[in-house]
Amino acid sequence: MVGNAPEIRIENLNKIYGSHEEAVTAVKNVSMTLAPGSFTALVGYSGCGKTTLLRLLAGLEKPCSGSVCVYPDHTYPAVMFQNPCLLPWMTVRRNLLVALRHRLDWKHNKKEIGQRVNAALERVGLRDREKAFPHELSGGMAQRASLARALCQESGFLLMDEPFSSLDALTRAKLQKDLKGIWYKKKCTILFITHDISEALFLAKRILIMNNGCITADLTADTLNQYDDAKAVILSLMNGKTRKNEN
Repeated sequence: MVGNAPEIRIENLNKIYGSHEEAVTAVKNVSMTLAPGSFTALVGYSGCGKTTLLRLLAGLEKPCSGSVCVYPDHTYPAVMFQNPCLLPWMTVRRNLLVALRHRLDWKHNKKEIGQRVNAALERVGLRDREKAFPHELSGGMAQRASLARALCQESGFLLMDEPFSSLDALTRAKLQKDLKGIWYKKKCTILFITHDISEALFLAKRILIMNNGCITADLTADTLNQYDDAKAVILSLMNGKTRKNEN
């Protein structure tokens, strides 16, 4: 295992909302394994079930059937959403401290908590803005603060739901590069949801494609590099055209 990065095993996961004629299947028979220290992108159109799957993996919702197993089993994911979700009445630093207090006993781990927060802020370049409140941050800074909050938990397992989609192109590119660098250094297990094919190709070593609640394609970066236009390959799969899956 790479550091404290866990392996994630998903078996026959299903999630249905409603019942009878009004039932909607959001996730259907999803099975996959995320290797320790892997960076996987989940790509698909809006409404295909990506966010529901992430919420199931995060434990924010319960599946109707199937299982999610994390090895080692004491590992809990850190989650980063499309919006920063920072507490507006707290500084950047206190937002990170609150996240850690749910994982570590403040009274007995005050020094370690402070060190983790400092390291995470340094990693995303926000040490000089730690006393700022969320309304004093740009969109990019707020998302960096959200990333720092996820990193300081050191869970080894990151779930990221389109975290850069609301940012301008230049800021998005900068944060993509920063995240890739952090992953190379930390080697945590990441599942990154996006509908941006270029983003998935830049960040991930493995790309899963989701359609109508199902994983319909599973491709490695090495496989995609064999094609002249990997983006077109992924787009065709998103549109339901068949191609041999490889992993």
